Amino acid sequence: MEIVEDRHGRGSILITSQLPVPTWHEVIGEPTLGDAILDRIVHNAYRLELDGPSMRKLKAVETSEPTTTNGADDKPKGAKK
Repeated sequence: MEIVEDRHGRGSILITSQLPVPTWHEVIGEPTLGDAILDRIVHNAYRLELDGPSMRKLKAVETSEPTTTNGADDKPKGAKK
């Protein structure tokens, strides 16, 4: 709350979260405090919700696949010796 109060009306705040906005009150725990924080954040806010496949999962699959080598010295194809 202190951070939001300090920035409110003076500068931008960028917040990222994996939690859906409707669950924020529950996570904050205190209804009055949650209302105060969310009122200040939502006023004049631009909200972007990203939807799509998880890039972490895609990257994990890519890094777990074995690499192809050209044989003798186990360097990837095209790598300099």
